[in-house]
Amino acid sequence: MNLRLAPLLTSLALAASLGMTPASARHVDSKEALSYLNPDNDGTIDWREARRAAVRLFHKLDPDRDGTLDRAELRGRVGLLSFARFNPDRDGTLDLHEFLALVKHRFERANPDQDGTIDARELNTIAGRRLLRVLI
Repeated sequence: MNLRLAPLLTSLALAASLGMTPASARHVDSKEALSYLNPDNDGTIDWREARRAAVRLFHKLDPDRDGTLDRAELRGRVGLLSFARFNPDRDGTLDLHEFLALVKHRFERANPDQDGTIDARELNTIAGRRLLRVLI
């Protein structure tokens, strides 16, 4: 493969099919993220779109199909403090409801103008990159 073309291959569709890791999600172009997460092509990610992506990722990360994600299944997408904060029953796992609460929190943090949508500029922030880790 021509190494000059490598940056062009960071599309989320390809990355998702290859099982992109949380670390590599930090390097995804925000416009590519929008094209993957934004089926209505309005240039932003709203909560409905983010929730849909988070549910899809939750099921992908739950290979044992027990309806929960432990720290190993999250593969570094969620730090220890965040995991503890969104695991109020302290059972060592996040169920879908707890995971979506965490995603909602990150969505709100990535949306400083509080307009209910995340655009490419907001995805390029630290909070935006943290949000991507729980969406792709």
